[in-house]
Amino acid sequence: MSSDELKDISEGVTKGVLSWSLEQIKSFAVKFREKELAFIQDEKTIEIVKEQYLSGELAIYREYVEDNNMLFLLKMGLTLRRIEGDIDRRKNLRDKIFDKYDVKGLHIAQFVENGLLNRYIGILIENITSVAKFKEDIKNILENIEKHVLFVKKDDTERYILSQSNIIITSHPSKIFIVSGTYNAAKIIRDCESRLKEILRDYELEKISVDEKENLFFKRIIRK
Repeated sequence: MSSDELKDISEGVTKGVLSWSLEQIKSFAVKFREKELAFIQDEKTIEIVKEQYLSGELAIYREYVEDNNMLFLLKMGLTLRRIEGDIDRRKNLRDKIFDKYDVKGLHIAQFVENGLLNRYIGILIENITSVAKFKEDIKNILENIEKHVLFVKKDDTERYILSQSNIIITSHPSKIFIVSGTYNAAKIIRDCESRLKEILRDYELEKISVDEKENLFFKRIIRK
């Protein structure tokens, strides 16, 4: 095929795309979204996910998170928060997220669901040096969430929480280390809070207790 023929094909494709009507583009976007959400297999939950596309919280995340796959998991987190009162529906969505995105994907969604990303952003803003560094810090915690956050499960023991916290913070020293849990796991965190403070002596603690959630933010102390 000659270069002229290739040029003609390229120009034809470009003209075809440019000639799409607004309705065609919207239709394409809707079909893509429907395919993207098909794994959830629950119409009511899918509708709630769609509502999050217009969320003000998501609009803020879009300013600083560029990866579309990551943004999708953040939407899942917003949805989990919306359906917290519906135990069966929430469990179903958590299971679907786990099956499709593994434990890391579920933890990213939980990071939003539990309100952790909002407060993490707030802490970063308190000491912001540049927008580029701000974005990089958000990207870093989302992509390496297991190095920064310990998600406590209801069957975890105090000994396990203390051991894992020590392992994580020793292996991956970070400016902010978070211990988070809900319902029964929240009680376990409260029970071992004082011992966590003993282990993490180079950090100051900020507690965020909301309803049945317990989130401990350990912020590294900068010694002069």
